[in-house]
Amino acid sequence: MQESYIDKPEQLEQLCEAIRQSEWLALDTEFMREKTYYPKLCLLQVCNGKTAACVDPLSLNRLDPLIEIIMDPSIVKVFHAGRQDLEIFNFLWQKLPAPLFDTQLAATLLGLGEQLGYASLVQKLLGIELDKGHTRTDWSRRPLQPGQLRYALDDVIYLGEIYNDLDNRLRKLGRENWLQEEFTLLADPDTYRIDPDSAWQKIKGRQRLKGVQLAVLQRLTAWRENQAIESDRPRRWIVKDEI
Repeated sequence: MQESYIDKPEQLEQLCEAIRQSEWLALDTEFMREKTYYPKLCLLQVCNGKTAACVDPLSLNRLDPLIEIIMDPSIVKVFHAGRQDLEIFNFLWQKLPAPLFDTQLAATLLGLGEQLGYASLVQKLLGIELDKGHTRTDWSRRPLQPGQLRYALDDVIYLGEIYNDLDNRLRKLGRENWLQEEFTLLADPDTYRIDPDSAWQKIKGRQRLKGVQLAVLQRLTAWRENQAIESDRPRRWIVKDEI
């Protein structure tokens, strides 16, 4: 497996040449969201089984050549619990990669466990114990350390193996199309459209409110959502849920 850290345009061009004809691409992102409403992309990992790379969007002015390949409809894009990753694609590039395959959804359908985390699935299928020490890393800080890059690369290196395993299992059972509706939904921009007027539905305890109380919750939550969007700050910085 050829591994690399990409932070220069010429390196990005070389990576694109290496993965352009891939049948599938395993993808993952590292981002920060503690101080913003919208996620800040800090690292994009990609692997096709032969080449694996951590692409640094904080050092590169544009990722267009890579995004063009990721959007290629002839290449299957593989994610694990990919909703947040796809939200970033939708926000930054106003389009989503398709077709796609989500290994967490496939593992659930195959009875391997409900909402299994990536490390748990790697352990279950490949018998490999992944280092979880960088789960709470500040991915916006540079330079990234070797251990951080190893952690990030592992998120896509084994993802491809898992994809092939799960895809084969589904095909043997004749279930390869059973998840198509869920995958299509993940690749639908409407899935990530923000509606401040429905934000109240995510507030715990809303079921106990009726009439005027519920109306107040709905109006206040919509106001908070709009304020958070306008200022690009977390909702809790505007008004906490408990309040």
